[in-house]
Amino acid sequence: MSGSTSETMASAELDRRWLRGDPGAFEEAYGRYRLRLEGVAYRIVGNRSDAEDVVQNLFLALPRATYRGSASLWSYLYRAAVNNSVNLLRSRKRGDRLREEVRAQALAPGALAASDPASQVLEAEVLAAVAKALLRVKPQHRRVLVLRIKHGLSNTEIAERESIPVATVGTWLRRGREELRELLGPLLRELRASR
Repeated sequence: MSGSTSETMASAELDRRWLRGDPGAFEEAYGRYRLRLEGVAYRIVGNRSDAEDVVQNLFLALPRATYRGSASLWSYLYRAAVNNSVNLLRSRKRGDRLREEVRAQALAPGALAASDPASQVLEAEVLAAVAKALLRVKPQHRRVLVLRIKHGLSNTEIAERESIPVATVGTWLRRGREELRELLGPLLRELRASR
């Protein structure tokens, strides 16, 4: 029997196990498809760290996903990785447009100069609030956030450095961001109200 045929049979068996609710099927799917899916995502988003995030989020959502066996699990995961990658690019474009709008407003005539004392005080207050909020984030979530944001490490690099599974890194990053968002919510509302 050729390698391709045995791989096809193994994939079909994994699909059947997944549909039966076999708990080991998730781990096997992750081990079998993660790197290939990261390659798919990387070709779309062009960034290794973002590609890892796309696949990590895909697998985090997989237990709640709608895979019902009408196509192979690989086809389902491939399509999800493509869709999630495209959504990331769209989100990135929206963020780029927003940053450009903020930049244009800052450079517009009548905008406060960076050397304006009031602007400097506001910037210092915002930075202090972010630092204070970061200290209130759970320590393990804070560590992975700092490694990602300040040091630019990928999920895999963080996992190796912290000796934790890559899946845990993705979960901690998501939870850390959620905690920061919640802690900074009042400040952000106040800043929006004062504009």
